[in-house]
Amino acid sequence: MKILNIAGGKQEPLSLKVDNWLVPRYTVNVDTSYFSKTSPDIIETDIKEWELDGDRVSKTQYLNMDVFEYMERTSIIFDRVTIYRFLEHVSFTQVGYFTYLVSTVIRKGGEVDVIVPNYETLAQLLLLEIKTWDPDSSFEAHNTLLTTELLNEPSCPHASIWTALRANYFWQLEGRFGVEILDQNFNFDGRSIYLRFSAKRL
Repeated sequence: MKILNIAGGKQEPLSLKVDNWLVPRYTVNVDTSYFSKTSPDIIETDIKEWELDGDRVSKTQYLNMDVFEYMERTSIIFDRVTIYRFLEHVSFTQVGYFTYLVSTVIRKGGEVDVIVPNYETLAQLLLLEIKTWDPDSSFEAHNTLLTTELLNEPSCPHASIWTALRANYFWQLEGRFGVEILDQNFNFDGRSIYLRFSAKRL
């Protein structure tokens, strides 16, 4: 099984019901935060050798590269793509191109595992705050959660809004993927404000 882990940092891919974790995995982690001298060419050669190896073992590579550029360049077709807390950083105007690029690097029947802040949940928290305003309670923690998940830092802003309806709309728009909503209150990093969905390549 070949896995592309997009901008995951130190987060390893989570299991899906379709995963068989006894099968050897070759995971390519692509993120601009890695200290790595590995190149796309080295990884491509290594994967070809790995696929021919009869005694294959799981392997992980870390590539310091912009994920758009990587997907534009690579000829590798993955079985699975994981995108955890990155899609919300893709600008609204680039979402269509991003989903297209993902469709070019995953095999037919392959699954994309996505975790994003659920803006429906965040909107409900914001409305609850307005109705039950009490700055003396745990306002600072509540404000930090909302501000971080709605906006993030100016240097790395959130640039697109995600809900179950939007996940279905954008990922199915061009007919390349079918979407299954897995959890609208997914607990990730100690916060249950995330949307997790699977997009299957058609």
